Amino acid sequence: MAQDFWQDCQDAVVRRNADREDFRLRIDLAYVGRDFQGWQIQAEARTVQGELRNLISRVLDRPVTPVGAGRTDTGVHARGQVAHVALRTQAECDRLVRALPGMMPGDIAITGIRRVSSSFNARVSATSRRYSYHLLLGRDIFHPWCWQLGRHLDRDAVDLASSHFLGVHDFTSFCKASSLKDDGNTCDVSLCTWVWESDRAVFHVQANRFLHHMVRNLVGLLVEIGCGRHDPRDIPRILGARSRSAAGGMAPPQGLFLEEVTYPEQLLDPDWNPSTPSGGVEA
Repeated sequence: MAQDFWQDCQDAVVRRNADREDFRLRIDLAYVGRDFQGWQIQAEARTVQGELRNLISRVLDRPVTPVGAGRTDTGVHARGQVAHVALRTQAECDRLVRALPGMMPGDIAITGIRRVSSSFNARVSATSRRYSYHLLLGRDIFHPWCWQLGRHLDRDAVDLASSHFLGVHDFTSFCKASSLKDDGNTCDVSLCTWVWESDRAVFHVQANRFLHHMVRNLVGLLVEIGCGRHDPRDIPRILGARSRSAAGGMAPPQGLFLEEVTYPEQLLDPDWNPSTPSGGVEA
């Protein structure tokens, strides 16, 4: 009886260790958002996370759901989305690294895949995200991944208005009302600028985090300012109103790209763990 007891204990330890997910794989992704209902898995819709989950689970012969850095909306694109999967063994990592890039559908590309620290979390560990938004000031039916505005803007007014968003602000006025947080809805914006060409413009914005629809709402208001419907000096008042109705319309999704997500350097080291003397990052 005693021998059976100890054998049962050993078998339980083996089963428990087999289920431990001590390995993390980082997957860098680009995708065209047109035919996706966003990133997040939905029961009856094609999503980027859903496509990845199906392919990863096929390779590993068990259900594995990837975690993404950001939940891009329907029609939004990415050149720098990041996801991670928690795995049980180095062999699982090796199988995905070899097989997954060649399995992608035509509108998703894996641009990088490698093992990282077991504390890496694509969403929680991110220190900043950078987006771009593309405007065509004329019209070109062969340039679909932009907002075809069809008119020129007051560039000086748009640039002046954009400068007011730099720094730490409450962006409640630029968030979908049903998605507001309980933490004050503040974001620290470190980049907010436009690159202008004769017939097009690209908006670049980077922050420690973004609220739901925040970038598209920023662009919507800035375009209205460029059309003369608002004064650029109204931005502090609009931020202070903390009301979505104060901030104008929302830009369409097809011009928005998730460009880059940044992480603490130590989390990119597969051998790093929170007990390392350099300190830890929530994951």
